[in-house]
Amino acid sequence: MGFLEDRVAAEMAQWSGFAAGGIDAKKISENFSRPPKPELGDLAFATFKFAKDAGLKPNELAAKLIEGAKPEGLVVQANAAGPYVNVRLNRTLAAKAVLEEVEMRSAGAEPQDWRFGDSEAGRGKTLVIDLSSPNIAKPLAVHHLRSTMIGYSIKKLRESQGWRVVGINHLGDWGTGFGKLIAGIKKYFPQLAEAAKTSDRPLGAMTVQELNETYARFNKESKDDDGLAEAGRDEFAVLERYIEALLTKPAEGEGNRLDDQARESGIVNFRIWEHAREISLTEFERMYTHLGLSFRMWPVVDEVHAKVLTEEPESFYREHCIYVGESYYVTAEDLCRRLIADAVANKVAEESEGALVIFTHGAKKPPLMLVKNDGATSYHARDMAAALYRKRHWGLDEMTYVVGGEQKLHFEQLFKALELLGHDFAKRCSHTDFGLLLFQQSDGKWAKTSTRKGTAIMLEDLLDEAVQAVRDIIAEKNPELAQDASLREHIAHAVGVGAVVFNDLKNGRRNNIKFDWDAVLDFQGESGPYMQMQYVRMGSVTEKFRAVYGEPVFEDGNAGRLNLDEEWRIVQQLAGFPDAVAKASSEFEPSIVARHLVELASLTSSWWTATKDTRIVGDDRELSLARLRLVNAIRKVLGRGLQLLGMELVERM
Repeated sequence: MGFLEDRVAAEMAQWSGFAAGGIDAKKISENFSRPPKPELGDLAFATFKFAKDAGLKPNELAAKLIEGAKPEGLVVQANAAGPYVNVRLNRTLAAKAVLEEVEMRSAGAEPQDWRFGDSEAGRGKTLVIDLSSPNIAKPLAVHHLRSTMIGYSIKKLRESQGWRVVGINHLGDWGTGFGKLIAGIKKYFPQLAEAAKTSDRPLGAMTVQELNETYARFNKESKDDDGLAEAGRDEFAVLERYIEALLTKPAEGEGNRLDDQARESGIVNFRIWEHAREISLTEFERMYTHLGLSFRMWPVVDEVHAKVLTEEPESFYREHCIYVGESYYVTAEDLCRRLIADAVANKVAEESEGALVIFTHGAKKPPLMLVKNDGATSYHARDMAAALYRKRHWGLDEMTYVVGGEQKLHFEQLFKALELLGHDFAKRCSHTDFGLLLFQQSDGKWAKTSTRKGTAIMLEDLLDEAVQAVRDIIAEKNPELAQDASLREHIAHAVGVGAVVFNDLKNGRRNNIKFDWDAVLDFQGESGPYMQMQYVRMGSVTEKFRAVYGEPVFEDGNAGRLNLDEEWRIVQQLAGFPDAVAKASSEFEPSIVARHLVELASLTSSWWTATKDTRIVGDDRELSLARLRLVNAIRKVLGRGLQLLGMELVERM
């Protein structure tokens, strides 16, 4: 539970009934809940866990515990209700405590300084989180949104609890598919393949879209042409043999591993692959910047960021995630070859139909493949190598993979294979799965997009459409703001992108999400624009108070003037925010914070209606200042919560 519950528990632990039963403040706080009806009380302590040790029935223990009750301070009333001890709080003292806590933890003028909801519970621990993970030579599509933003929000949530979080973008930049891309370029653009003999940038001005089209065309044709399919496999084999020759030192007296022709072919394929990767990363960077994320290539070699990583590693990992492609474990660390050798030596891996596999769940279940029957490493092997590298390099306490639920079997096999090789840290690895993003089709049905079916929606197109929609709304609703082009663009981008992000995160991650433009951009419903509008609205109340009464000192607001039930419910919701953040962090579930903010916004709206006669800022300065103090707390909690979801705040709309 939260800090308010902890303070209440500390008082109750002093009552003779709890003291005699050995029920301390920690146990009391851990067993608090909200009564189902407000008239029953503000908090309820459940006795079930303690009745057996006391030799009593739960209802008997509840009655015994309140015999020595001394309601004072935060607790003004206590009574037994069946197996529960219900307590009612002093609203003035509780409101004062909550407002002071929000103010103390959010003392900075800038939103990035607000820390209400943060804790040090994870100090000294490291989480490695695998997020986004697109394939190179393909543009980011809408299905990448969920992994990216769910993962990014989890990163920020865990950091708020004191953890060091290493965010890794595990790029799909290796495998037979890239053999098909290379073969396609050689088939359709022979001049580019010729350029690769002398140039490190042989693909010229090709775009990611053109690379993707080249791959798709070749892949389609190869399905009806065994020769093309073989060519794709051969081109990747040439690339892998070239890399292996570079990494493997020849034995004494042994000549070069590759003849001149093989070396030349390997260089050509390597240059095509490397340039395609560079083109893809440039495109990815644009989109990640759009979403507010920063990635740096690993190992970090640019002087500025390498210095930060060396001198302030905690700051580096907070500000940036890192790219580590699958290729790293083949072309740099060569962990794949060592992993495979280890699996063979320990008789964990075995040959099956020409491939090297691990039967992770028995011979009757599909095996995990390490080496394909054409001699190429599999993505399973590269994932295992990546896990071992992360454990060795970052000494992780936990690792989670933010990947769609359809990959459940893959991760079950991955973790089991690591265990079979004696790596116990696999037990601290998890698959943070999520549902599909669905779009309404022409027949009215909802379905996921598909590159293969030609229904894929590019992420850039989706975000651009959201931003343009907000531009149009600004032009219609606030012509004065629309005249300031710079401010208009800033707000349109923050609100448009935030609308898409909030729509994704407001529901449980395992749910399928229907993408409905009307709901996404609704300024009245449970949407990103509505949440940001409420944040802006709280700021405008301060401006109104300033215009009427002068500069406010929020701490002078008298919590004793907050006498409305609506105000008390808001105070309770504010008090519960740290607990919501902690739970969202623990469960890798950003929707817990999103739903908490939605409820806070709803309670605030009800309060607005309840105060329509006296108004938030009215004729009574003392009452207005007390309410403004509550408004300020709401604003800071809303702001902190939206930032934890990866959204950018705006001060005007």
